[in-house]
Amino acid sequence: MRVVLCILPAAALACGGMSGPAQLSVGGTYETTVNLVPGGSCSSPTVANNPTVVAHSPGAMSLTLTHAGNTYSGTVTTAGAFTVPATSVGGGTQVSIAGQFSSNGFTATTHVQQTGCAYDVSWVGAKQGPPNTYPDPMYP
Repeated sequence: MRVVLCILPAAALACGGMSGPAQLSVGGTYETTVNLVPGGSCSSPTVANNPTVVAHSPGAMSLTLTHAGNTYSGTVTTAGAFTVPATSVGGGTQVSIAGQFSSNGFTATTHVQQTGCAYDVSWVGAKQGPPNTYPDPMYP
């Protein structure tokens, strides 16, 4: 007869009783609803709903967002807050993004600076597929 003893917590992984701490994981496709935020200085900019694809390796602090054919590189915290610095899109347009992931999506404000005017757009993304995961608060 063979007896296997597990001493927690270090041996728990070897015995299959526990898994390691969760890692931040926010990659996937998000159906994104966009709305113009009142108060911009551009006359009637056009905005449209488009999917947003987030490329993110679990545990990484960098990510890329692809929305309406444009790709933006940024950073994300373990709490899911993300930022994209001003990025050139087309001639004379700069786009920056600040947002927050949740288990099932994200919210963000996108700032668009064009020659002579600027405006903000609200993005609300609903994740398609499995929910996002965050590090276990017990593990720094």
